[in-house]
Amino acid sequence: MRYKCRGMTALLIVNGSTSEPGATAVAVADGRIRAVGTDNEIREGASSEVRILDAAGGSIIPAFNDAHVHFLMASRSLGELDLFGAGTQAEVELRVAAYAGRHAGPWVTGRGWFYSAFEGGMPPVELLDRLVPDRPAYLESYDAHTGWANSRALSMAGASPGGVLKEADMLRVSRLVPARTREQDLDALRAGMRLAASRGVVSVQEAGEGLDQLPLWQSLMDRGELTLRVRLAFDMIPGLAMADWASRLDLYEEARRDRGPWLSTGILKAFADGVVESRTASMLEPYPGTSELGEPLWGRDELREAVRVADARGWQVQVHAIGDAAIRQALDAFEDATPGRRHRIEHIEAPATADLGRFAALGVIASMQPQHAEPDLIEVWRRNLGTDRAADAWPWRTLLESGAHLAFGTDWPVVPLDPFASLAVATERHERQRIGLAQAVGAWTSGGAYAEHAEGQKGRLRPGLLADIAVLDRDLRAVSPSDLAAIQIKATVAGGRIVHER
Repeated sequence: MRYKCRGMTALLIVNGSTSEPGATAVAVADGRIRAVGTDNEIREGASSEVRILDAAGGSIIPAFNDAHVHFLMASRSLGELDLFGAGTQAEVELRVAAYAGRHAGPWVTGRGWFYSAFEGGMPPVELLDRLVPDRPAYLESYDAHTGWANSRALSMAGASPGGVLKEADMLRVSRLVPARTREQDLDALRAGMRLAASRGVVSVQEAGEGLDQLPLWQSLMDRGELTLRVRLAFDMIPGLAMADWASRLDLYEEARRDRGPWLSTGILKAFADGVVESRTASMLEPYPGTSELGEPLWGRDELREAVRVADARGWQVQVHAIGDAAIRQALDAFEDATPGRRHRIEHIEAPATADLGRFAALGVIASMQPQHAEPDLIEVWRRNLGTDRAADAWPWRTLLESGAHLAFGTDWPVVPLDPFASLAVATERHERQRIGLAQAVGAWTSGGAYAEHAEGQKGRLRPGLLADIAVLDRDLRAVSPSDLAAIQIKATVAGGRIVHER
């Protein structure tokens, strides 16, 4: 095996296991993978000055690519009240009271509360009034589709006194929360990147508000601080005349220029509906025991026409669609799209069985987040959807077997930025839709790269591809599904540089 691995940027990762038969090592130089082979083959082509990283028998895999994340929102939340995992109202009360007692700011803000922690699935305003009586408080649900505000915040916003705000109504309070400074946001992103590196994540696909975030990421790139490859989605909103939508695309295209492999755009994000927990996911049949069909956010043909305009101008489109009616509307909108555009549907929680074969037929990417199906999270979800429909939910195995391309992510901060927890759900905890570990890892690596038209640059351990690599603390081939969530990252390599090492 002949290759050049010289200079200060050179790195050898040895004594590991890879998906390539017999290969135990990887050579890296100048930010790219130069060779994959046995330890002897890789060492033979290297100079004495090269850095050697001992995998100690652990797996060497492509770094993870989170195909759907809200990275800035999540990074900001690292310094706020965290209610994720509080399974009872009593635990929520303890966390809110403790945080409010320690933080003297003008507002109490945070996120992560579970619907199932409260009787009836929604928190009462009176509870937050008691816990935070002296200033406005605003706490988002774990899925970011419902806001819980106290009376002070509601009065400032001129909102109804109910305390619970759904979907667009959340903006009435959230827009009043004091804005962060640019430096605070940059510090938040730095903290988020450190967390991502510790989880083996080197690529993320930011699902919305990309135009507003672009200056922040550009600044970090200009300073040489990026340890994360970021793809930003620009917002695609309903209610615009098509001429106005075309004008907005003109604005987006000014920001669409090639920025290299660390920062990219080229995709639009639309919401077709809400979520099952608040009964805002758009359904073909009413929610059990109600006449409610959810809240479709686009007119009957409006989404199709907006997609047509964007597709004709070369944009990829991703659509948040959870209920079967929203999923069908998105698929219908993609029916006449340009071949190879790789439009995407995000979440796909409760699709109609009749629509599953359309993903492969239309070349639509199935972008899914296995942790959303974690049994501890879906009590209210299952109750709202009903037993029959819940049984066929999150069909990633069915989609994969039909020939659809699958891309996995977390939707962080909806759930933690934890690929191994995701792998555990995909391979074990969702019994009806279990897939093999190699398939699940593929959805987190090569699948994510394919979803962003980047399979020629990353997502596999191949000579010439970007050297984005995760080294695990054990061999995946010897790990049982029940032990997946306990795996740790030994080292993370981004562009040939070690950005995390235990």
